[in-house]
Amino acid sequence: MKKKLIFSAALVLSLGLAGCGEDTTKDTSDKPVEESKKEDTTKQETTAPAAKEETKSDKLTEEKFKQIKEGMTYEEVVKIVGSEGKVISETGAAGDPYHTVMYEFETDGTFSTSSMMFQGGKLINKTQIGVSSSDVKITIDEFNKLENGMPEAKVFEILGGEGDLISESGNLKMYNYAGEKALSNASITIQDGKLMSKTQMGLE
Repeated sequence: MKKKLIFSAALVLSLGLAGCGEDTTKDTSDKPVEESKKEDTTKQETTAPAAKEETKSDKLTEEKFKQIKEGMTYEEVVKIVGSEGKVISETGAAGDPYHTVMYEFETDGTFSTSSMMFQGGKLINKTQIGVSSSDVKITIDEFNKLENGMPEAKVFEILGGEGDLISESGNLKMYNYAGEKALSNASITIQDGKLMSKTQMGLE
């Protein structure tokens, strides 16, 4: 009887140890590690696109061109554009009130260009070609209805809206309109809120 009790006790003890071994194996399995790896991968995948969205263009766009106003400093213009301009013309000495510098800025269009003129450190003129593109077209009949001295609002009413603002200097603005025919166009100059001049080529 004593031998049977000792054998039974040894069997229970060995089974208990085996059971403990199984629990320990389950607790230290690789499953949580795999899940943590998946979580890390998910975090990396969600954060990666955010870096791309923060990328900003360092070229002049239509939106940026509209933000640039007369009287701004060169530094303020560079901050809007996102890059430095290239000097293409300079008159006078630095520090002189009539010191004039013209910069060319890189644009995001294939056949586009833009320049800014500063005098005494302040912007006095901005021009662009191809940076913006208006959908408003002009015909020869609309062109003939325009009369010098006509209020700006009346001009835009006849033409159906504003064309491409290609140059602005103080109260003087120049707009370009494309015609219905290829390579046909017209340009108008507005000064102090009134039509000052108009020209056209190839309109029908």
